Amino acid sequence: MALTVLIVEDEQSASRLLSGIAAEVGLSARTTASGKEAQELCSNAAASGQPFSAVILDLVLAELDGFQFGTAARAASWGARLPIIVISGIYKKLPEEFASRIQPAAFFAKPFEPAALRAALSKHSGAEAAAPPLEGPLSQRPTAAVMVQLLREKATGILTVAHDTSKRVITFQQGMVRFAQSNVRAETIGAAQIAAGLIKQTSFDRAVAVAKQQNIALHEALAAARVLTPEQLRVALKQQTSDVCVAALGMLVGTYRFEQKPVEAVSGVPDMRTSPVALVLEAAKRLGNPAAAKPWLEDRASEKLNRSPEVEREMFALKAFWPGEAVTPVATGGRSIGEILARVKPAELPLLQYLCMGGLLTTPSSAPKGQAPAPTVDDDKGKTFTAQEQAARAALFAERDRLKVSSQYQILGVPQTASAADVKAAWLAAAKRFHSDAFSGLDLGSARRIAEDLFTRVNEANSVLSDANRRAEYDVYVDRKEKGLPTDVGAILRAEGVFQRGEILFKSGRWEDAEGQFREAISLNHTEAEFHAFLGMAMFRRSGKPEEALPHVQKALEMEPRLQSGTIFLSQIYQAQGEVERAKSLLRKAIERDPDFAEAKDELRRLRSQPAEQAKGGFLSRLLKK
Repeated sequence: MALTVLIVEDEQSASRLLSGIAAEVGLSARTTASGKEAQELCSNAAASGQPFSAVILDLVLAELDGFQFGTAARAASWGARLPIIVISGIYKKLPEEFASRIQPAAFFAKPFEPAALRAALSKHSGAEAAAPPLEGPLSQRPTAAVMVQLLREKATGILTVAHDTSKRVITFQQGMVRFAQSNVRAETIGAAQIAAGLIKQTSFDRAVAVAKQQNIALHEALAAARVLTPEQLRVALKQQTSDVCVAALGMLVGTYRFEQKPVEAVSGVPDMRTSPVALVLEAAKRLGNPAAAKPWLEDRASEKLNRSPEVEREMFALKAFWPGEAVTPVATGGRSIGEILARVKPAELPLLQYLCMGGLLTTPSSAPKGQAPAPTVDDDKGKTFTAQEQAARAALFAERDRLKVSSQYQILGVPQTASAADVKAAWLAAAKRFHSDAFSGLDLGSARRIAEDLFTRVNEANSVLSDANRRAEYDVYVDRKEKGLPTDVGAILRAEGVFQRGEILFKSGRWEDAEGQFREAISLNHTEAEFHAFLGMAMFRRSGKPEEALPHVQKALEMEPRLQSGTIFLSQIYQAQGEVERAKSLLRKAIERDPDFAEAKDELRRLRSQPAEQAKGGFLSRLLKK
């Protein structure tokens, strides 16, 4: 007979989620919303010789709360050794006196990681069938689908993707890719930097020797040997993580295996946090083959698609990777793959393929659990509600609509300058408004789910604003959003990496290749003035036509008037046009603004020292004629 866990939780959505997690580890579940009834159920189960294997206990309940149940359980014969796993959306830490009295098997503050609860249930319930390891052949399940599942489950652990002797190890933290490494030399840190001329082979070999001698990671040795600056190291590690993941996403044969780990076990690797969705998009861009994608999609032409919530959340990154793409606008309303194929350009077929492979465009039968459509008033047609119930429903629907696109501050109703104490007070007040206790005895119909969703959003807002580090990061996000700047940190970091690769190509005289990198950087983050300046100069160096480059460099200086690279580039373009006096004037003004602008002083000194007839043609025009 299957072991049974008792779930004591008065939120219906949370109860359903907990039951599903219990089923995943081979446990059947019995649920109740009442602490008093939970006592009776435990007592009766023990008396029948079939006691519950564990209890999942919410602390805030309508009748006999979790504190009272826990105390009573430990005083009763049936509960003295009963594993109690405590969860709470109100308490982020258990009161010490209560924790020492009932000694819970585990405690989770909402929202928690389902994977962590699965592990706790497997460990403490005596379940023989722990959650089956996530493993199998890539021919049956592509890496994209595995990574998106881990994102949805907010899983923490190690994903290993292997084929023959190649092995790629990807560390996940709460569903995000934290770091990735590979035994394929071309994907390791240092390989790309050597190829680009950023570091020398001899310096790299010296770092490898240090790593072996001191038994440390290669990236640590590169830093210790000062082969890379801290900023170069960060960019290189980000690039390695991206390259390894993209390579894993492109594997068609081999195996995958995910091992769940506690957060502490993954915190030792570099934190290059990236969304799996962004990596799937990057793989589609870098590896996609329209000729190969078309037959793959035609084989599935009858499947109907909708955009997943993950795609909706990453729409900015998608548009950055695929500007002007026509896939997601038509992948709605249950259109079939065949219909979508007829509406998109051949170049976009890899995007459609990878989105389907990852389950980011979902069929009705494969839609993620818990992603039911948003409730509407029409869901309750034919039902009769009391005046009090009608009022509560109307207030909930109105609040849902009001807060649809609200910031975390607006959700709690506090200004951005609110103190920690103000945030806590606002959170407690909002949590009470939307907690199930506030609607005890009322039939809310579909509005019950709205109350649960609002309660979850209130708790999430509090978790962000009550943590100083997370709040600081969120404030940056809010500020950038208000200014119309990109808010996707992953896209911004990728743009910086692409730009730095372009700089290396620029310095080595590979103008056309550098121009391509600068254009890609701008597509990811168009708000960096330096990207536009270097794009203009790369265009000029490639073509020798100053009129093509001028608008880009001028745009850069409009965005950032003190941009030193833009100033030098513009002065050199003026020289190439024969406007030497204009170039001198530009440099003089720049030096007046910034007396320490050494490069401008050198350029101005050079212009003053060269003969008039030599200066007439301009420095770069003469250089390009050589």
